[in-house]
Amino acid sequence: MGRIVLNRDGRMMAVLCDGRPSLPFGEVRNYASYCGNFRIENNRLITTVDAADSPDRIGSQQVRRLAFRDGYLVLMPPPSQDGSQRELLWQRDGPP
Repeated sequence: MGRIVLNRDGRMMAVLCDGRPSLPFGEVRNYASYCGNFRIENNRLITTVDAADSPDRIGSQQVRRLAFRDGYLVLMPPPSQDGSQRELLWQRDGPP
């Protein structure tokens, strides 16, 4: 579960966490967040990170392919090392 905010002035923030009500014994709840200035180029959302939960992300560019499908904003991070592709579906909350 999470929240993404994209402002008209080119700032964004994303917060994501494992939304399961409970975790199996010994598992740690995943959490990630970052923010920065963004731009859209060739169906890609590119964020220059200036604050994040992980210090190694600061100063990086987070690139996500983007699409719109069935009323959702779909963001796709780069494929995982095993080749799998995740899709994050975001539903609009609030006025346009």
